Formats: sequence, C-alpha cells, structure tokens
Amino acid sequence: MGLLFFGTGLFIILAAADIIPIDEDGLNAPRWVLALCGLVFSIAGIMIFLGEHSKWNNLFAAVLILAMGGIGAWIALFGASENLSGGIPLLSDSANTFLARWIFGAGALVCFAIALHAIRLHSTSKEK
Repeated sequence: MGLLFFGTGLFIILAAADIIPIDEDGLNAPRWVLALCGLVFSIAGIMIFLGEHSKWNNLFAAVLILAMGGIGAWIALFGASENLSGGIPLLSDSANTFLARWIFGAGALVCFAIALHAIRLHSTSKEK
C-alpha cells in the first residue's frame, strides 16, 4: 500500500511540475495546489513504509496535515464559485457557496492546529 500511495503522489507531483504533460483546461487550481495534493499521497506512502512506531511519524504527519490545510485554505479563499456548492436544497446557490467556503476554511484551521500539535509531539519526542 505504501508503494501505491507514494507512486500516486509522485505521479501527481511530476504532473504539477509539468514533467508529465496534463491538460491545462482540466486544472481548477494552480500547479502548487496540485503538488500539495501529490505531497499528501507521497507522505502517506512514506508513513506506511516507516510503520506506526517511527520517530519521524509526528513530523511527517505535521507536513501531511499542513499540506491538507493549505489545499483547504486555497479552496476557501480562491476556489471558483461555480466549483463550490453545499447542496442544501433550501439555500440559494450563493448561500451554499458561502457555506462551502466557511467549511473549507474551518477545516483548514483545524488542520493547522493539528499540525502544530504534531510538531510539538515531534519536538518533545526528540528530547527524550
């Protein structure tokens, strides 16, 4: 599984770096956001390789969660309105878009808080 995740992430990173050609019309985000998506997969693969008792897991978890938060923050702040919808039937399209932006933004803030906690765990585990 680790190899599958790492390979998938590497493929996405290479596509974001324009080493593997992709259709520009299909991109709804900048290439750096696409690279963050690949980084999430690659780090997950590395963490699977290392196992759950590795001293590096907290650091890799922090980077993984920071990447996820960066993706969510970009969507909340800059995502195209036509790609956002909440799907709540009694709300207007603009209210659903507003709700979706807030949810992605709140998720990004939660990710940043979790990443900070993982960094603290990594720094305290190094001291022991």
